[in-house]
Amino acid sequence: MKKITFYLMMLLGVTAFSQIEIVENFDGGIPAGWTNSGLSSGTTGACGGSGQAVSANLFDAQTGTITTPNYIGISNGTAITINFSYNVFSVAFGFPPSFNAPPAGWGSIDLDYSTNGGTNWQSLISVDDTDFTFVDIENCATASTTLPMGTIASGEDVQIRASAINTSGVRLYFVIDNLSITQVADTVPNCDATLISPANGSTTADSDTTLTWTAATGLATGYKVSVGTTMGGTEVVNEATTTETSYSLSGLSYETLYYVNIVPFNSFGDAMTCTEESFTTRVAPIAGATCSTAVSITNFPYILPMGDTNDYENNIDVSPCNNGYMRGKDVFYEITPTEDISINIDLTSITNNGASIHVVQGCPDVATECVAYVGTFNTSGGSLNLSDVVLLAGNTYYVVLSNSSASRTYTYSLIIQRNSCINPTFTLANVSDCGNDQFSIDVDVTYLGSATSLTLSDDSAATSDITNITSTGVVNIGPYPSGTTVNVSLTNDQDSACLFDDSTFYYCPPENDECTTATDLTVNTDGTCTTLTVGTNVGATESVADPNSCTGTATNDVWYSFVATNETLILEYFNVTPIVGTATSMTTELLEGNCGTLTSLACYNSNSYIVFNNLTVNNTYYVRNRSAFSGNETNFVICLKTPPAPPVNDECSGAIALTASTDDQCNNSINGTTVGATRSADSTCPDTSFSTFSDVWYVFNPGADGFYEFSFTLNSGAPSSYYIYSGSCGSLTDISSNCNSTSNQILDLDSSETYYVMVKSSQSEAGADFDLCVYALPPAVANSDCSGAIALIESPNDQGGNTISSNLDNAYPSAEACNTSNESVWYTFTPTYTGMYNFDFTRVSGSASYTVYNTDNCSQASTSGYVTGFSSCFNSGDKTAELVAGTTYLIVVHASSAASFELFAYPDPSLSVDTNTFETFKYYPNPVVNTLTIESGNTISNVRIFNIVGQQVQVTAPNNLKTTVNMNALEDGVYFVTVTINNAQKTFKVIKK
Repeated sequence: MKKITFYLMMLLGVTAFSQIEIVENFDGGIPAGWTNSGLSSGTTGACGGSGQAVSANLFDAQTGTITTPNYIGISNGTAITINFSYNVFSVAFGFPPSFNAPPAGWGSIDLDYSTNGGTNWQSLISVDDTDFTFVDIENCATASTTLPMGTIASGEDVQIRASAINTSGVRLYFVIDNLSITQVADTVPNCDATLISPANGSTTADSDTTLTWTAATGLATGYKVSVGTTMGGTEVVNEATTTETSYSLSGLSYETLYYVNIVPFNSFGDAMTCTEESFTTRVAPIAGATCSTAVSITNFPYILPMGDTNDYENNIDVSPCNNGYMRGKDVFYEITPTEDISINIDLTSITNNGASIHVVQGCPDVATECVAYVGTFNTSGGSLNLSDVVLLAGNTYYVVLSNSSASRTYTYSLIIQRNSCINPTFTLANVSDCGNDQFSIDVDVTYLGSATSLTLSDDSAATSDITNITSTGVVNIGPYPSGTTVNVSLTNDQDSACLFDDSTFYYCPPENDECTTATDLTVNTDGTCTTLTVGTNVGATESVADPNSCTGTATNDVWYSFVATNETLILEYFNVTPIVGTATSMTTELLEGNCGTLTSLACYNSNSYIVFNNLTVNNTYYVRNRSAFSGNETNFVICLKTPPAPPVNDECSGAIALTASTDDQCNNSINGTTVGATRSADSTCPDTSFSTFSDVWYVFNPGADGFYEFSFTLNSGAPSSYYIYSGSCGSLTDISSNCNSTSNQILDLDSSETYYVMVKSSQSEAGADFDLCVYALPPAVANSDCSGAIALIESPNDQGGNTISSNLDNAYPSAEACNTSNESVWYTFTPTYTGMYNFDFTRVSGSASYTVYNTDNCSQASTSGYVTGFSSCFNSGDKTAELVAGTTYLIVVHASSAASFELFAYPDPSLSVDTNTFETFKYYPNPVVNTLTIESGNTISNVRIFNIVGQQVQVTAPNNLKTTVNMNALEDGVYFVTVTINNAQKTFKVIKK
């Protein structure tokens, strides 16, 4: 919902203040007195992403409506302004679900009005696909219009109806929100604003509270707020004006009665004879329970041997230090030093988890500065400490004890001690002098602490201390050799217990810091690493002239170059050692061209093995090396070499024959390798994901038609997978569906076809060693294929009687099933009656699932959807579905491993009637335009009509052999009709148009 205050309040009689004024955001659900059919309130699709809206997930030809009460004589005859928010979208169920734009011609959303109690309706506004563009489920469209004066005459009744109408042919979600229908005010507003918080008569208001009230009717444009401690008093607030329905108060006295007068106004003036309301502030909290009643600490040490947060309150849940650890009951301590001080805070003997200490300047709910903080979960039986916390003179600080959970409290001991002195502070900045392979340090003394003079020292024997520092400012120390880590101390001359330590280091950039000074790499043409290059990116700087094209946060790049001796070369890193930081991850970039105008060819995130492909012999290439993450720098050794010779089955045309094993023990498995392999032109795996994979090939000719299982085992080496084709090299057809599969694959093979298996490996290592195997499976059970589906016979009741007890032995994946990788078996079911049927499914062993399709055509199973009552491929246990008599439905049972199950279906007891009772029963027409005619050979005692959500909307008792039911008053949509004959019932579905 939009984050502004909305309201609904209608005048229910003809008065001097009458006008149409319907303003509703539905955050409180469907308003009292409103009626709805198909549309209901909820959070799904609420405009703005919060609150509620009215919505409906409508099938094609369905309509959802929501209607206001009939307001008697409410119109004042002025112009009518109409605004509302709306959205329309389709839902693709999954995890997570996706939301998509509706198809063209999806229908409309209409606002209509009636002046005669709903007998006749006239249009206010209508929107359809010409007005609407879908953005997402939170960003709604807005419709608005203005109807001229006199459209609804003065003194007429008004009733409003909103309708969502689906004509798209598919199921769609309709949302209506933020409805506003108003006329122009012609007098002062009504004086009917009432307090919401604090409520009239409340005795629990805080000293800092926000008044909120219901919006006045009569089109108020603002409010005058007065607050006092006597009736009619204004000493707290005197006619403060606001356009909101809220006003903040602060600093109220505890246990005090306050009177509030809220006077709505508009351009005609102030409302008259407003009723004053009142509230009483709460009992004063104990010391320390709130920021305003904090325990004041003026003497040190402050010692509290035993405290308990359960004695206090949870009034604040925010802190500039950490909101997550400000959720419990809080204890406030206040310190306002008259001079700068340093304190230590020790919270000990903590008896629960999640404790925290916040030190803030100002109350935590408004403070912006966190001075010091500590909080952690595992505090039960332990302690928390903050040391050397500096508090400056003249400021007010709060030490707040809290917790990460509103439900946890703890007992504790607290000691706050003042230190004898205050530590000084400084910052360090390196000053390079790389011409002399050294650097110095600028020490910026930012605070003397409590000292009158300081001494600056380091841990180098080559430098002397700098003494008698009496003011803040920059002091330079050094020089130091490049690569040195320097520890710096600043000590209080009057009290050596107070000091400040820090350290820094600096490395001058290596010689190959820029592209123009790249180090030449020698190619080892014999495939060995005889010639090595020692390298480092420690101290390297960013090359601005040749911007980095690869991911990563570090900027410490160094450069190498080489002349290609082969179309493929291998770069290996050895002895990668962290010098700065601890990570050894590196990024390598291959480039070509000239320094300053280089073209990036590829990026690699390996710190061990990299393959450069598609090189042009005798061309010069550049290699940029840098750390993958900021704050990490490494030393390393580089080897550049030619690749090993490719294996004989490097290409599809050289595929090695694969022989079927006699069983799943793989007695004829073949051992293979991808070392030296290259990427083949026959590979169909996309370059976007597999451009750096090399592959080898195998060929298999099945000796007989049937199901075969392929297995792949990676023994060692680079990440690898396999993929299966049919056809011939150069014109292969994909059989597998996943280029990254290592799982067993079961395929229905044709003995007249030739099949190829491609094993591919990532070039992150030299290659992989693997085993590949294929073996024939037993023949499939007949109903493993959809065309062989077995009939499930209807059971009479919930005791079964026609239960199928089966398993998935010798069942294989089915292309028509909702999960094409699971083993599947198929059934058909043809119900005797129209109405609700119960499916009873029991997992005897394993984890089988099932679903029921809204078709009996195997070729349409993947597109027809499921019957009403089933929304997923994966169902287990009992489900109920709406079926039509004589219609055949497909059922699939599937699992990823061995499973057995029991399944039966039976009609709802209300459908299982004596067939003779309805022997000559008929009804017509369907769809219904005006009336529905029902005929029977037996007396029809009762006819009941229900809407799509199960609400009874019409009932008749004809007690005749033939009856005509008038459906004119019903909205267009789907209805269920239940007919009672001789105490037996039959239910059928009709569509009202």
